[in-house]
Amino acid sequence: MTSRRFLFLLGGSAAFDATAEAFVPAAGGRDATIALLLEGGEGWEKYLPEYTQPWIRRGVTRYCPIVPGEDGTLDLDAASAKLREATSIFIGGGHTSTYHRLYATEPIRTLIHSSYQRGIPAAGVSARALIAPEVCAIPPKDTGDDSVRILPGLGLISDVIIDVHFTELNALPGVLKAMVKTRTPTGWGIDEAACALFEDGRFKRSLGQPVHELIMTVTETGTYRVSKHPPPDYRA
Repeated sequence: MTSRRFLFLLGGSAAFDATAEAFVPAAGGRDATIALLLEGGEGWEKYLPEYTQPWIRRGVTRYCPIVPGEDGTLDLDAASAKLREATSIFIGGGHTSTYHRLYATEPIRTLIHSSYQRGIPAAGVSARALIAPEVCAIPPKDTGDDSVRILPGLGLISDVIIDVHFTELNALPGVLKAMVKTRTPTGWGIDEAACALFEDGRFKRSLGQPVHELIMTVTETGTYRVSKHPPPDYRA
């Protein structure tokens, strides 16, 4: 396993295939064992192919779903064993608050964080990408009102605010509100078909579609600028 740290933040399921091109080799290729963290619930198995088929087409044969039981809690021993065996971690889609409760709290949080620090690649899709940074900013579209809820995240990346479905849901106001509230100078808006790839905590490139970098120039007034980062081979 490489000592470099790779973090893949996907805006939505439309980015699965483009992300798999880079995620699978980083995870170990045909030798990969991918821990797939899900929120569970009735019929969760029917959603597995959406995640796994892009991996299987690229030679992956081992993936381990981690889901809570019917009571909504994790078997911590079983989940910890799967995470320790994994060569990569992929956090699936669903309800952000549920994922935060399951995976961004102890003891699972420390296990994910320490695995990532050792060089185990990690990924999060849709609103589950929100729990990856040090600061998890749950935007107004998820809180149900005009507020931004600030929670401690997994700490896989620092000094950034992440939001997803960026263009599709006009998420810019919520990102800016979170940046001002937390005095965070940089934000990343990720569209549904895009993935932002970070290496060792720094943005490396986009996959699938362009991603949007937001820089807060004057926090007190909310003044900002936006840079668009297309993939190297992107054609509009």
